[in-house]
Amino acid sequence: MINILLINEENIPHYRVPVYNYLSEYLKKYQFILTIVSEGIQENNPHAIRFRYREIHLCFTNLTRLFINTRPDTVIFWVSPQLYMFAVLFLAKLLKIKVIHWGHRRPMPSNAFIKTLVYNFEHGIDDAVILYAEHLRKYVCNCFQSKTFVANNTLNLITYKPLHLRKEKVKSKYGIFTRKNIIYLGRMQRRRRIDDLVQAFRMLNIEEAGLILAGPDSEGILNNIESKNIFKLGPIYGEESLDLLSASDVYCLPGSIGLSIVDAFYCGLPVVTENVIHGPEIMYLKDGINGFMIPKGDITQLAAKLKILLTDDALREKFSQAAKNEIMTSGHIDRMCEGFRNALQYVCK
Repeated sequence: MINILLINEENIPHYRVPVYNYLSEYLKKYQFILTIVSEGIQENNPHAIRFRYREIHLCFTNLTRLFINTRPDTVIFWVSPQLYMFAVLFLAKLLKIKVIHWGHRRPMPSNAFIKTLVYNFEHGIDDAVILYAEHLRKYVCNCFQSKTFVANNTLNLITYKPLHLRKEKVKSKYGIFTRKNIIYLGRMQRRRRIDDLVQAFRMLNIEEAGLILAGPDSEGILNNIESKNIFKLGPIYGEESLDLLSASDVYCLPGSIGLSIVDAFYCGLPVVTENVIHGPEIMYLKDGINGFMIPKGDITQLAAKLKILLTDDALREKFSQAAKNEIMTSGHIDRMCEGFRNALQYVCK
């Protein structure tokens, strides 16, 4: 058996726990024993932990002790560039431990030059790189392409069965009385452009349509939003959030999309967004097939696309089926695991 350490920066978020559970079992079939290392797990985690787990404060001293005591064959880093990490990388190479970096590896505009230099330096040391999406290869130097692999970033939702007969029950639980509903579920943040969504909804003028806004609002974005048929539900997590998605009709996030598109597509919701800087998971959106992408800030067109999907039942069902097909192929958890397996087999050959 080949021992693998995966170093998870800070606390493991809720959504990663089922992913690590599945990845651990998947890799075991290929003789890889995976241990996840982090500083803790996000509070109120609702998921059972079925993977091997070590909790330590991430620093050079503790990682040195861990490497020497456990002697892993490979270390996978899900850690943003930090000063102590350079010493850790050199230590791993000194101990003849294979090194893999996992993530989007995409420098953001605010620090693109510096971060590009850092990533190139890391990639030169790495034995392999695992990316969130195929389109991110353009940010990796040509000289590193042969050791670059893709594990489509996704969630492990295979145990959840989208509801079909309980939609009205779910809606009544939250006091939602409208027949057709647009939903945004996630953190209420300025970069999500919630104001665009609210303005577009007010332009619809459809009596039977509702707008569901569910998620924590630490910035107070919703404080002054009061309008007919807008339902502000606060934070909703776990299977309850998936039930609420399944009871809705269209998902709209005008701002930066991340893993929420996986939840929405898995529950059969077409997605409408704006052409802004998105997370790698935007790869799942196929404009005009399973959702729409409109120009940034074009409220009129945003409203028009939402209206089409709410009123044209046949088109919405077509988009819904395409959304489910996309996430059950490109976004299936097995697709992500295959990327890890390919990278590990490459470095351990």
